[in-house]
Amino acid sequence: MILKNKRRAPKKSRALPIALYLIAAVLFVGFVYYTTLPPMNIHSGAFWTFLFFLGIVVTVSYYVVGVLSGKIFTETVRFPSGMIDFQTSMGGVKRKFPRIMAGIGLAAVAFLVIGSIAGSQMLRAKTYSSLITVEDADFATGIEETEYVTDIALMDTASARIIGARTLGTLSDLVSQYQVSYDYTQIAMKDATGEPHPFKVSPLEYESFFKWVKNRGAGIPGYVKVDTVRFEAEFVRLTGEYIRYSPSAYFSKNLTRALRFAYPTAIFGNVCFEVDDDGHPYWVAPTMKPHAGLFGAMDVDKVVTLDAVTGRTEIYAPADSPDWIDIVYYGDLICRKYDWYGMLRGGWLNSEFSQVNCVVTTDDFGYKIIGNDVYIFTGVTSTASDEANVGFILANSRTGDYRFFSVAGAEEYSAMSAAEGSVQQYGYRASFPSLVNVGGEATYIMVLKDASGIVKMYSMVNVRNYNIVVTSTTQEEVFQKYKAALKQSGAVQAVDDVVPGTAAVREIVYVVENGSTVVYIKSDTDIYRTDFSEDLLFLEPGDEFSFFEMDVTEAGVRRVFNVKKK
Repeated sequence: MILKNKRRAPKKSRALPIALYLIAAVLFVGFVYYTTLPPMNIHSGAFWTFLFFLGIVVTVSYYVVGVLSGKIFTETVRFPSGMIDFQTSMGGVKRKFPRIMAGIGLAAVAFLVIGSIAGSQMLRAKTYSSLITVEDADFATGIEETEYVTDIALMDTASARIIGARTLGTLSDLVSQYQVSYDYTQIAMKDATGEPHPFKVSPLEYESFFKWVKNRGAGIPGYVKVDTVRFEAEFVRLTGEYIRYSPSAYFSKNLTRALRFAYPTAIFGNVCFEVDDDGHPYWVAPTMKPHAGLFGAMDVDKVVTLDAVTGRTEIYAPADSPDWIDIVYYGDLICRKYDWYGMLRGGWLNSEFSQVNCVVTTDDFGYKIIGNDVYIFTGVTSTASDEANVGFILANSRTGDYRFFSVAGAEEYSAMSAAEGSVQQYGYRASFPSLVNVGGEATYIMVLKDASGIVKMYSMVNVRNYNIVVTSTTQEEVFQKYKAALKQSGAVQAVDDVVPGTAAVREIVYVVENGSTVVYIKSDTDIYRTDFSEDLLFLEPGDEFSFFEMDVTEAGVRRVFNVKKK
């Protein structure tokens, strides 16, 4: 009997699944980077998160490839000619690999811990507190005295969102495809007269991925510009090329991705939408760097502009940035840096325990336009008190220069409560106030809004004495009433344009206008118009009353305020 030798079937090559797995792992890491876009910078927490994730992928890949190739490289797996032999090339590594990865991980953790401690406020208090230089200034001379309040930007971002959304709602060709961005940027832009004027601007954005797919060829047709003085909004429709780079766009036209690929190592701060004086749209992105340890005392280093139409980028030192840029040092950063200065200038131990001369900013901030620049202002309060300010800071949001005004008085929220209390029957809510100089007196001016966010009244409150509070339905009238209140209190000795007078009542008529009650008082010779107050309920025909006159309307009606029975 002749026995034939049976040929053993060749073992199936394991090289292909190993290669496919390695390719998949590389693609997965690339996908994670493409979607998360961490800066390749050791001073960024996102970079270290990505690095640890990469370490996990490498470790898992080692063991998966080991399983695919045999018992963790215990068998010889030969690749086609010219490729590696896992047993010969990695056999010595299989026992050392876990220790190597553990050593790398421990070294990275130690580096992070040491770098973080080295940059802590406890060890680097002086570095934190010396990031800014604060100039002391006199309020009466340092802030230009207000001659009229009709040019003051009083609209807050919440009101701008309401008006902006209504403006878009009137454009039938856009409202179904786009929405107004939630984020508005306060800018100073030249108006029709060529003078700087306060506006808030916000771009349109795609409503969804499918709306982007449909409209990506044309782009975003424009942006909303809100006049924060006149409480008006307009849609600025771009001519020619539209906005193509936006946070709501996808792939290469996504704003974050475009910035990251242009500057792979940059750590970006808050990115703002701005327009130049010709109305061309840009994205302005400050880059940050630490001044203490790995992550501590982050501050602006450079500023990047990205043309929202072409995607072209430029990078500047903050001092050399174009004049049309308004927001380099954004409000939260300005307040944070002053808090470091106010708390740590006496050392870390003092900030934690005795807190001698420690001050912090209040909970919010406002904007003030001076010349062609936007300034951030906020109150400064002692850590021992949360209801009174020791002064104010005014910081240029483009240059980062700080000025401190020593004006003791009510903090912003106390003034807002005082304004709301004066019209509590209406349930209006006050916006965060602006700060003005009236006869050398620091004064809050703010709007009062109803439940739907519509501005109904204006209020002015004295900083030093928030019992001096007036309200009115117009900016002009509230200003006149406030000056009269200052004169009556003795805070201001002379107010030339406040004219006192007296008259006798012949008839009183109450009229509701725009949801507010106004009172018309007829005398034998004139008709007087004033806002309703409870004092007027005691006026009867035949009574004499005193008042301060503001002006006379075209119809001959005298507009007066502070009407009192004599």
